[in-house]
Amino acid sequence: MELAIPWARARRIGALPATLVTVLLLTLLWDTWLVWPLKILTVFFHEISHGMAAVLTGGSVGRILLESNESGRTMAIGGSRFIVLNAGYLGSMLWGCAIVLASARIARDRILTGLLGAFIAYVTLVYVRSPFGFLFGGIAAAGLFWCAKHLDDEANDLVLKVIGGTCCLYAIPDIWSDVVRSSCNSDAKMLAREYFGPKLLWGVSWIAASIASLWYTLRLAR
Repeated sequence: MELAIPWARARRIGALPATLVTVLLLTLLWDTWLVWPLKILTVFFHEISHGMAAVLTGGSVGRILLESNESGRTMAIGGSRFIVLNAGYLGSMLWGCAIVLASARIARDRILTGLLGAFIAYVTLVYVRSPFGFLFGGIAAAGLFWCAKHLDDEANDLVLKVIGGTCCLYAIPDIWSDVVRSSCNSDAKMLAREYFGPKLLWGVSWIAASIASLWYTLRLAR
């Protein structure tokens, strides 16, 4: 049985309104359990991006760890360490932009949701090795499969825009928290130590890139 959201069926929601709604909801519900799964999903894309960067630069992925405290780690073997370290935050942001743009340009959003679920299921089965990460990946994939099967294209369009918008937006406070406020061994800290510049330089550069990419994506997705 296909379920429809009446107000969504009347008119497909544009990328800009959906993103503004996402910003409002994230602001109001930031520290609640409702937003927590979206944060974890963004971290999932962050770690996937590290792994993909390693593979694309001649390396490989050993395993991916994902934890309930919104932390993660990718065991990459070989490849360009400089690109791999940059790929996390920039990659999660690019995933978000790609999802928003695809949902705006392609009418068959149910297919997109199903493909995203299949991709998450594949990465989870092949690479994720932490118990929580394996459980979360399975639930996320199952949830996306359910949406693809039971919701109409307009409702799936909204689901994709919320996921994509969160990936784009969460990168900004996450970078600020990890790079500016925290003393943890972040990607920016490792880049500063192993290559050049202060960690703040990398963090600010990533935030600027995230804002610019989101703005450009929203222009294309109108």
